[in-house]
Amino acid sequence: MIADDLAPLLVPGSDSGLGLHVGQILAWDDNTGSNRVSVNGSELVNLPVLASAGLTALVPGTTVLVQRWRTSFVVLGRVVTQASGLASPQFPVVMYPMFRPLGTAGATGYWTVNAGILATWEGRARISYPAIVFDGVWGISSGSGSITYEARAGGTAIGSWTVTTGAAPTRQGPFRVDDRIGQDWLKIEIVITASTGTGERAFQVLGAYFQQIKS
Repeated sequence: MIADDLAPLLVPGSDSGLGLHVGQILAWDDNTGSNRVSVNGSELVNLPVLASAGLTALVPGTTVLVQRWRTSFVVLGRVVTQASGLASPQFPVVMYPMFRPLGTAGATGYWTVNAGILATWEGRARISYPAIVFDGVWGISSGSGSITYEARAGGTAIGSWTVTTGAAPTRQGPFRVDDRIGQDWLKIEIVITASTGTGERAFQVLGAYFQQIKS
């Protein structure tokens, strides 16, 4: 569109039938989606909401962007600033060890496995953003050798890294999962795919979350 085409959408009182408005949530029911929204001084009831808008909380007092087509309105989403943190949301993924860690009762520290053991951390999630990041403790706890970790989504490798140095907490990713967006209860894994040498290997997931793609 050229500027002249856009002008009727932005000028109050235009007769294009299409417009954008800033509204405010007056009431919102998380269970049913029923709502009341104030737009240009008028109270509108039970407006439809763009599906992705539900990813951020819509509570009374929330400022939202509302699109109008003639006499129909739809809530497009929450209006936020970069400082709010909501402009770059992160959604956590809960993961669990699918193995028994080494160590005696009462011992503290990160989880480890013997060299040569191919173990897995696993969780389930709905893919809502195009990238995933993992934080954890990886590397050689004792002895020598190397260990390779692989991140998977739905059983397919999305990234890997190899460590030959001592155990340390580091962040891995972001790994792309664009082609999985919208899939529900998808298996998310960190898998040891190769482990050589002697001693013990660190294998402790500390956190995982989906995010917008960043370098």
